[in-house]
Amino acid sequence: MNWTNPFSMPGRWYKGNVHTHTTRSDGQLDPDERVAAYRAAGYDFIALTDHFIVSNDAGRSTDGFLIIDGVECHANGPELGEGYHILGLNVPPDAPLEDPMTVEEIKRVLLDAGALVALAHPYWSGNTVQRTLGVLDGMFALEVFNATTLGAGKGTARVHWDDALDWGARVFGLAVDDSHGTEHDVFKGWMMLKAPSLDAASVIAALKAGAFYSTTGPRIEEVVLDDGRIYVRCSPATSITFVAQRYHGRRFVAGSGKRLHEAEHVLRGEERYIRIEVWDASGGTAWTNPIYFY
Repeated sequence: MNWTNPFSMPGRWYKGNVHTHTTRSDGQLDPDERVAAYRAAGYDFIALTDHFIVSNDAGRSTDGFLIIDGVECHANGPELGEGYHILGLNVPPDAPLEDPMTVEEIKRVLLDAGALVALAHPYWSGNTVQRTLGVLDGMFALEVFNATTLGAGKGTARVHWDDALDWGARVFGLAVDDSHGTEHDVFKGWMMLKAPSLDAASVIAALKAGAFYSTTGPRIEEVVLDDGRIYVRCSPATSITFVAQRYHGRRFVAGSGKRLHEAEHVLRGEERYIRIEVWDASGGTAWTNPIYFY
């Protein structure tokens, strides 16, 4: 089994968004305004990820708010789709990135620089799973939720994630805003990350280990894996789903006018992975990262 369980780790929970744009590229707020808006909204950390412009703001972090230097790059893709958008987190400002670059060149520069690399909004980009698997090699995550692409009706990538996991990719799921504006794509999707303290080393280590869950509203309060069963406790939910490859999962649904606060699933022993999805009455969703059994 391969799993970092943030719900049993020491430390505290921090709220963050790791895909954010400013006036340095195509965002509507300058970096100071963007940081101030997220801090005022109760976030603890943010990554500034303008297009092909690596931020240089980590040094302006404070005791109560962490800024992660990042970037979003894009490369031409296959004949289907408009290309690949690649997110880099904890990127040094002098990383040799330039437009155009191939997706493999972008990944090599970011990984050589010690950055964490993720695939942004694969559904919106038309990145079919057949065209995604090789690209995911070396990436720690893909975006399962992206607020700004909701406008095109393609803000979630649950099927992309599960298809990749079914094929053996080991990737976490990120919920992000990809904020450009000030209303439609802010404070919609975020992660709750467990770390011993709010500093760059601790947060990056937690991201790399998958010590977080992603959400658009619901809270996941406890996950226990013990003696062939998996248990989850959460905020009031209309459904709780244990998702595995193909047909090996199980969904629990609250009755009319009722809510679920917990669920337990007995494993069959054939699961390659399990992840948990919680839905609430307003349509909000929370996602744990996968537990791998191989």
